[in-house]
Amino acid sequence: MVRVSETLHTARFMCTTDQDQNQIATFYAGAMAEAPGSTWPASPPASASPRSSWSAPTTPAAMLRHTATAHRLGFPVAADPSQQLARLDREQARQLVDGAPLAVHNEYEAALLQERTGWGEQDILDRVGTWITTLGEEGVSLARSGEPRLHVPAAPTDKIADPTGAGDAFRAGFLAGLAWELPTEQAAQLGCALATTVLESVGTQEYKLLASDLVTRLDTTYGHEVARSVAPYLAGVS
Repeated sequence: MVRVSETLHTARFMCTTDQDQNQIATFYAGAMAEAPGSTWPASPPASASPRSSWSAPTTPAAMLRHTATAHRLGFPVAADPSQQLARLDREQARQLVDGAPLAVHNEYEAALLQERTGWGEQDILDRVGTWITTLGEEGVSLARSGEPRLHVPAAPTDKIADPTGAGDAFRAGFLAGLAWELPTEQAAQLGCALATTVLESVGTQEYKLLASDLVTRLDTTYGHEVARSVAPYLAGVS
């Protein structure tokens, strides 16, 4: 479902990056201000019913409303408030995270989540399925309550051009892996490989994705078995 505003321009995110890959972000909300008015169908047709949904950053009111609607319809909701986490109060942050099959944050946001919710690390792990923390050049951490923490290293590169969009690329690869029912670790490896592909291009969507290149990167970084497992699903990517 796409909502078109009659009066406001599309939201825009501008990112200034220095030579050490530090970033300063500015944001124009624009039509995002109308997000709380967007609604889901009361009972979507079976052919359109998602297996799960993703609470990506938008206005706090919209995230809370859409999460509540998904829960009412029986859809699990992954919690990814990202840049909007700083705008949430304690109760709002808890509502978005509690019961989420996935919670996704970078290191700063993971610490901020604990501050906003008032929950410690174990409290959060007891309330989510998998807590994913992206660690930049150190890769990704995946934690589940009662299980050893899993660390997936980043796919290395010596051609870093622009880090903007790498986090979204990880999410895209990771979600594709889950949709293909790959093991969680392999899905995270695919996400990391795709994130590195984006790192090598200036801009968030200007990269060129070739299946053969991605499979080679997986093979080099994570081994032949991972590359063989993922390759059939990438056959249509050109």
